[in-house]
Amino acid sequence: MSDLKWKKKYEIGHPRIDFEHRIFVDLITRIYDAIAEKRDGGYLERLMYELQKYTEFHFVSEENIMYSIGYPDYDAHVEHHRELLERFSQKKMEMELGERTIEELLKFLVDWFLTHTLTEDRKIASFVHGKKI
Repeated sequence: MSDLKWKKKYEIGHPRIDFEHRIFVDLITRIYDAIAEKRDGGYLERLMYELQKYTEFHFVSEENIMYSIGYPDYDAHVEHHRELLERFSQKKMEMELGERTIEELLKFLVDWFLTHTLTEDRKIASFVHGKKI
């Protein structure tokens, strides 16, 4: 079971982004639960696919929010998203090839979520609140 449970400290202060982050945390928790329940590989594969697609959606959604408010670090944040997606894809492929365990991939995802959310995404909320948008 994942130690990643939604906590108030993960909120960045933007309702839509916080809502989408809750879904991301829920997806990771569902994958951990499926592993603990020894669910079949096909189900785990489907969950990983859902997580990948959801991450892509969330990044586009977050980028649209940043663009609409004139966020000054938009380009750097978008590049950060691109790098994270590339690393996720690489680690997922390594897992599929047996070079990495699913637990290692999930640890990467949890670390990424915590680091990215509590640093980069919090800057978006600070900008929004500073401009009173």
